[in-house]
Amino acid sequence: MIDQRPIILWAHPRSRSTVFERPFLQLDQEFYVFHEPLVPIRVAHYTKNEKILNNIQSPKPTDPITFPHHFTPTLNEIIKPRYYNGDQTKPLRVFVKDFARIYFDASKGNPLQSKETLSKFKHTFLFRNPEQSVKSYYKAANASYKAWDEANAPNSERFEFFSAEHIGLKELRAFYDLIKNVTGEEIALVDSDDLVQEPEKILRKYCEMVGVEFKKEMLEWKAEEELRFWDVNLPNIHYLPDLYKIWHKNAIKHTGFNETNKEEKEEIEYPQYVYDLIAENKPHYEYLLQYKINI
Repeated sequence: MIDQRPIILWAHPRSRSTVFERPFLQLDQEFYVFHEPLVPIRVAHYTKNEKILNNIQSPKPTDPITFPHHFTPTLNEIIKPRYYNGDQTKPLRVFVKDFARIYFDASKGNPLQSKETLSKFKHTFLFRNPEQSVKSYYKAANASYKAWDEANAPNSERFEFFSAEHIGLKELRAFYDLIKNVTGEEIALVDSDDLVQEPEKILRKYCEMVGVEFKKEMLEWKAEEELRFWDVNLPNIHYLPDLYKIWHKNAIKHTGFNETNKEEKEEIEYPQYVYDLIAENKPHYEYLLQYKINI
């Protein structure tokens, strides 16, 4: 039996995960893509946005997942069958990209970590060397702080982007172990650097592991002015109209996995805190290296 469960790519910030979505976004007759569907809910809780939280509906008895949780409606939406242009003879495979830390933190001590729930999805993982991801995160966060300053945003509308708890590699490692132990399934774990250096080999293997036919056109795509993903606005950050472009500008410009641009390579002066976070996350990165896709 062909596995048609939704594919979830669990990642951490600045791991090139948005670029990883591009092959699936362009194959719109084969895939329905969800971009970070848990993020708006997480931010709503973080900022106590009652408007969004009060609109979260309770699950119905006929839903695939019925236990009450603020992520349950979104998970049921991911599981729901999708069709190209509504034609039920043309089913779409769902592809989701989100952050492991968000799900892992919210799932502690509840049925989100049960085999019954986790086995409804095909879990995959993407990770990146913290030497690169932490520095990239710091630069994007600083660009956001600068945009807030330029917009004269009040302190009540701001929050901390860059902190130890947001790096996400520690939680990615813990969630990888959890999925492996609970489901007993083979897991596609991709090293972001390998993806850049050998995109075809890595993506071919990834597709094989998730039951997807690899196609050459998955390796290249057109640059876009912008890539709009979210169906709702992120709460309490309307003072940052360019937030989307700050965090996604590299993914928007890229037309393939192995592209880099001047801004990505540019080094700045980093505070010691950045180097401390890199060192703190290196063991988690090295642990994951043991289980990555090898080619």
